[in-house]
Amino acid sequence: MERISIAAASSWHSQTTTRGVPRSPASRRVQVNRIAVGHTPPFAPFEGLIPGVPRAGRGASYGRGVGAGQRRLSDGEQWRVRLVDAEGRTHGAGVQLGQRHVLTCAHVVSDIGDDVVVQVGSTTARAVGRKSVPVLPDRRGDVALLELDRELPGAGAVLSRMAVSWDRAVHVFGFPAKVGDGVYARTVLAGAAGPGSEWIQMNARSTVEQRVRRGFSGGGVVDEQTGAVLGIVVSEYKDSTQPAGLSWMIPVETIVSHLPDVDRWVTGESAADEVFSGKAEPGVTRVGVAKALADWLARGDRGDVVITVVGADRSELYRLVALSDRGSRLVSSDAPEGTVPAVGSIDLAVDAAKRTADQVARRIVRRAGIAVDDRLGSSAVVRAGIPPMTVVVDGVDEAVHPDGLLNDVLRPLADHGTRLILGFRHESSPSLAVAWAWEVEQRLDGLTRVIMRHPDDRATKLRQRATELRIVAKRLDPPRVRPRLEKFAREVAAIEADADPGDVPRELHEQEKLLGVYLSEAVKRRIAERADLVALHRTATGLLRRSPPDLTAVRDTVLAYARAVRQEEPK
Repeated sequence: MERISIAAASSWHSQTTTRGVPRSPASRRVQVNRIAVGHTPPFAPFEGLIPGVPRAGRGASYGRGVGAGQRRLSDGEQWRVRLVDAEGRTHGAGVQLGQRHVLTCAHVVSDIGDDVVVQVGSTTARAVGRKSVPVLPDRRGDVALLELDRELPGAGAVLSRMAVSWDRAVHVFGFPAKVGDGVYARTVLAGAAGPGSEWIQMNARSTVEQRVRRGFSGGGVVDEQTGAVLGIVVSEYKDSTQPAGLSWMIPVETIVSHLPDVDRWVTGESAADEVFSGKAEPGVTRVGVAKALADWLARGDRGDVVITVVGADRSELYRLVALSDRGSRLVSSDAPEGTVPAVGSIDLAVDAAKRTADQVARRIVRRAGIAVDDRLGSSAVVRAGIPPMTVVVDGVDEAVHPDGLLNDVLRPLADHGTRLILGFRHESSPSLAVAWAWEVEQRLDGLTRVIMRHPDDRATKLRQRATELRIVAKRLDPPRVRPRLEKFAREVAAIEADADPGDVPRELHEQEKLLGVYLSEAVKRRIAERADLVALHRTATGLLRRSPPDLTAVRDTVLAYARAVRQEEPK
């Protein structure tokens, strides 16, 4: 039986609210049941979002060759295995690595005992050796690598380390009771969750589809855009009254941190350039800076997009990167409160010194798991839009062209929802002045959007304060402005906390309900995954999450979705 099942309501809440994988600021406030349907069908990968970029699985190369060794679902995903005991009872699933190894969960192996049998089609093998990290007291670990007594057919899977973005469509395969040959379940990824944020939450796409349950543990989680194996299933959420459609996976980087031997089957871009781990120290030397950075990472729902770090303060930035890296072994057990980031809260840390804007862009795009077309250039891919991440870029002022990096790569990233920590080595750098002005501008823009939702006297006064702060920021240096910004942000947070939920426009709720009605109709008619409906639903849900909302755009898109479901032509 499943060893790791989270049943308490309080535990469920903690899983769904822990951050670690970035979303756009507005989307972080959306409840789980709004991240359910409207994603790519698992058996028909969509064309790349970037014009001119080849579709995954047709000669595309990801990271350091991820595409080259991966097989699409159409190739049978022959690396999927079933784990049974000596009596033939199924206990879980696994991922074939090479021809004589299998990756799975430690609790699956523990349930079986000493005689672990692996089945791939008609081929059977037995485990003759194992390296495992059992379920630790804090519930971390739970991974196992089995060595087999004979070779399995096929070359096995290629595991991929990449930034795991919100709403990324994936599918898994398991062997639940009464489904002898196994079954697929389609989910979308949410944020970092579980013990120490080691896991990634997965949400079922709808209530009418197969859900992850007992028999799926250890099964590979496959990204539908790239065909990459991103990790293995570890647990489901069990509700005493009804299935919740929630489950969790262990990502590749966490697996490798526990079982370094698995790294030989892993490809893809690392989460941080080597310079960050080489300079990181576990001790905190600048407590104020460490707290400010950790707080910035944790408050993504306030619309903060950019923060700058300068000079010697960057030592805390290097420490932050190392502590958040799933593959890092840096530990800070006695750190001051509020100075330790969540594991996985930074998706990529890149050193821009002596690099061109396009070289930095290529590093970012590859980390996102997107193929790079040399005819277009990586900067063009960034400008067209990539999945939102949280990215550290150090040495901005020592890049080949700092202004080009800021304008052609970093600003477009932020425009598409990526959050940025920018490191500058010299306080006199002209590019620092530009970045600082940008930080103040976007911070005040985000706070103003929050204020605009509350048309009362307090909000009116705060709008006036925002205007005054914009003026003050132009004549004061950053150390003197930042405390004022923080105080202002606390005041804005106070009116948000006091707000009545009824202040949200009623029509927005009505449009959301209407979209749900037509989505249910589409599901019943089995057309919900039709390409035009997928695109319209994705656009509609994005507009519903935008803050402040554009009601006209919401109405038009929901109407277009309704017409498409009814197959009516616009009049």
